[in-house]
Amino acid sequence: MYFRYLIRFLLLTTGFALTTAGLLAWQQLNFDLSSIWPLADEFTAHPVYAIVIGLALIPPTLWEIFVLESKVDGEQA
Repeated sequence: MYFRYLIRFLLLTTGFALTTAGLLAWQQLNFDLSSIWPLADEFTAHPVYAIVIGLALIPPTLWEIFVLESKVDGEQA
């Protein structure tokens, strides 16, 4: 059971870390969106991609933590 919590909290930490790193990197680009989808140039990673992945990780991971907590509370009652 504790291993499941560890995995969920690591995913949650990764989601927040990616979101924070993406925002900081995007600030270094002065919040420029010109290179987010380069049609003529080669594909380069834009900080918005890290933000999107980070934000996509947070809600399902929180949901899984809530589900694990409800199972624990149901067993104790």
